[in-house]
Amino acid sequence: MEAQGVDVVVLCGENNVAYATGHAAPSQEPARAGATRTVAILTRTDVRLLTPPPLDFDDGVRELAAAIGDHAGTLAIDEYPSMLVHAALAPHAPVDARPLLTAAKFVKMPAELDAMRRAQRINEQAMDDVLPALRPGIRDTDLSALFFRRIFELGATGNTVDPIWNVLPTSLADGPFTFTGHLPFPLPAVGRVLEKGDVIFNDAGIDFNGWASDFGRTWYVGVDPDARQRSQFRRYLEIVEACRAIIKPGASAWDVAIAAREANGGQPPWFPHLYVAHGIGTDSAELPFCGTDLGAEIESQVIFEPGTVLVLEPVVWDDGHGGYRAEEVIVVTDGGCELLTDYPHAPYE
Repeated sequence: MEAQGVDVVVLCGENNVAYATGHAAPSQEPARAGATRTVAILTRTDVRLLTPPPLDFDDGVRELAAAIGDHAGTLAIDEYPSMLVHAALAPHAPVDARPLLTAAKFVKMPAELDAMRRAQRINEQAMDDVLPALRPGIRDTDLSALFFRRIFELGATGNTVDPIWNVLPTSLADGPFTFTGHLPFPLPAVGRVLEKGDVIFNDAGIDFNGWASDFGRTWYVGVDPDARQRSQFRRYLEIVEACRAIIKPGASAWDVAIAAREANGGQPPWFPHLYVAHGIGTDSAELPFCGTDLGAEIESQVIFEPGTVLVLEPVVWDDGHGGYRAEEVIVVTDGGCELLTDYPHAPYE
């Protein structure tokens, strides 16, 4: 706050409140969460949590405005829950709190990394229940049910990414239309009955006391991968290792994108509507991003520091033969980087 000249910060976003105060909202359906949000008001010396009536109505807005009171100096806010809040805070001429939050979240402290490790373990342990259930005839929603039950048994405090069990076509022409002309990913679970030979890109993320995890693998239904699929897996590992070799303090987001391209014969190994890597913390995807449409001009300015956390998610695709995708959570260390992911690439490992 001092570095950016901000005297008061109003945080209405659930993930931002968790980051700044440690207050993690209980898991609940999104519409109710919006109506019962906790707001954090921070000065440089004090933190106050407020749970006003819904901020879509006058009573809640008046309570929030009264809590801010006559705080002097520059006020920043992360998001406006309603136009009423926008109007009520207009006299304070609020600035955007997102640059401040981005700067703060970019490096994770040791205790924050411990919480993220715990979140990742819960996510991965839950998949130990899901993978044995993967067989012809099961529905994708049954896999989701197994996953949800297990994450909460293991201590998860919420779910951040509804589990994805994306059945792949072998060719782009066999899949549904997309504006990018590439793979349709991600698609939600809809009760599809899985068949022998299906290849699945999966993706899931859970919340542990306000901190996110990320999990992705490629699974096969009732069959073992063939020679082409094993070759795709080896290419995936080569791309991941090329990226890990350059991820260290002082490297940039653009360095990761370049390394991934070079390891894939000059072609971007990621979905054109996504990226090869993204950050993670209190959000399942946050800065930094590597391989976006912003390109070298922007991404070369995003410099890693010890404590920066990335999720690598390259995709290997051979049209007519399908592909391989997985995710690896990586933290930048003083001398390079280390994996937070600790899950095998079944059935290869």
